[in-house]
Amino acid sequence: MAKKLNIEIDYFDGYQLLGIVSQLKDYTLAFHINSAVNIDLKKYKDFNFADKEGNLSSFSWYYYCFNLLMAKIYLISNKSSSGRLIPSKKEIDYFLLFKEFPDDSFTAEIAQKIRKIPNVMAVFNLDLNALKDADIIIENNELHEIEEVLKPAKLKQRKFIK
Repeated sequence: MAKKLNIEIDYFDGYQLLGIVSQLKDYTLAFHINSAVNIDLKKYKDFNFADKEGNLSSFSWYYYCFNLLMAKIYLISNKSSSGRLIPSKKEIDYFLLFKEFPDDSFTAEIAQKIRKIPNVMAVFNLDLNALKDADIIIENNELHEIEEVLKPAKLKQRKFIK
């Protein structure tokens, strides 16, 4: 008799997500996070996203990579002039996405530091598996990173080698 093998895939393995509630402008929040956590989030071209109706919205996008760990942090705005990136999370103004961090303690430590920033009302740890539109953030963020960070870095490398 043949045995049935079930495979469960966690599409969000290696990712953690914080939701931040704050009325601060994106650049001010990024500055305070950089100071509090001792990192260097840098602003890149806005993250563009088309909703189900085809309306294009732009969301601010910041990026930082820990070179030794290859762990990455992304600060992504949840609101634009034309809507929300994740409509089911209207109360959240920004997402702080962590990729390839070795454990959850680092994320918890960063959340504690962000809570101390003036004008940050709340910081939530969000479960990506429970978040309805988590794939929107992950997939589009990956594509945006390739376009804005990885391709330009590869081009610089080629110019340097020649």
